[in-house]
Amino acid sequence: MPTDMQYKDGLRKDKFLNDLVIEAIKKGDTEKALEYLEKDNERIEKALEE
Repeated sequence: MPTDMQYKDGLRKDKFLNDLVIEAIKKGDTEKALEYLEKDNERIEKALEE
């Protein structure tokens, strides 16, 4: 079970990614937004494998 610090670190990473995706979408750069989401999916898959 993750500690409170690990949980908050995960939330910070999620927030950072969300901000990147939101900014890319606002600029009309859907390719970049998709790239960010795919990288985050890879990060999540690795974490689930551990």
